[in-house]
Amino acid sequence: MDPHVSHWYEKDFENAFLRAKGDAFQTFFEQLMGRAYKEDFMACSPWGNVGDKKNDGFLKSDRRLFQVYAPKDMTAAEANKKITEDFAGALEHWGKHFDNWSFVHNAYDGLPPHVQELLLETERENPGVKIEPWCLEELRVVFRKLSLDDLRSWFNYTPPTMAEQASIGFDEIRIVLEDIAAREMPANQPVLSVDPGKLRANRLSSSVQALLTAGMAKAPLVKQFFDEWHAPTYGERMAKAFAARYAELKVCAPPLHPNEVFDELQQWTGGEKLKSSQLAAVLAYFFERCDIFEPAPTAP
Repeated sequence: MDPHVSHWYEKDFENAFLRAKGDAFQTFFEQLMGRAYKEDFMACSPWGNVGDKKNDGFLKSDRRLFQVYAPKDMTAAEANKKITEDFAGALEHWGKHFDNWSFVHNAYDGLPPHVQELLLETERENPGVKIEPWCLEELRVVFRKLSLDDLRSWFNYTPPTMAEQASIGFDEIRIVLEDIAAREMPANQPVLSVDPGKLRANRLSSSVQALLTAGMAKAPLVKQFFDEWHAPTYGERMAKAFAARYAELKVCAPPLHPNEVFDELQQWTGGEKLKSSQLAAVLAYFFERCDIFEPAPTAP
């Protein structure tokens, strides 16, 4: 698969993970596992008063039972209660079928120490079962098993290849800029310069970094457009608009992950009606030239 295509899809996967909570996270998990493992993965739907008997999915070849937990806000007390009750129920109903028990959660910054301690202690007390917490990185390993057909069917679009990205022309970028130009522009927003270290400083994932890096190759075309446009202040107005939109996203409650901010800026720029390769070039230009995302830290 073309690396550039992979980066686009992985960025979408990361944002799907970050946004899914509760039942939506369960659906996200089942979509991923069903596409990656096909008939080897058995989803389990609650049934009347019986429920799911503490089974959120089973991987037959690995004798692995999954328990999914993705609240909006994870507390140690609630997570400990969930683990204790669900593992006990899993042993009661499915003990003879599994050797591995995976606690799939959405705390991408890491589980609280009390939760980690409980998982380790539960595994020690049950030597026949290997217990593993699964989060974004474990799910990413599964995601990278997906074929191009799987990805197309899930996300319902085909990103540009690296060759297509390289073939973007001046007229295509003009379409994006003219679309933005039709919007009302906020005033009095300072425009900052940034350096390449900003990519790392903002905790953007490697897939988003790769998309911005690819877009930067065509960013000079955006500058050319502004230099040649009949309104000399047009570029400055665009930069202020991006800075203002970023400022709005920065103070969202609950806070957005940097990858989610990138995705929101992409949607605001042109959404699905514009080619993603065009958007990458425009976003890369404003990433370098104005105050979207935080500047790289200065050397002491």
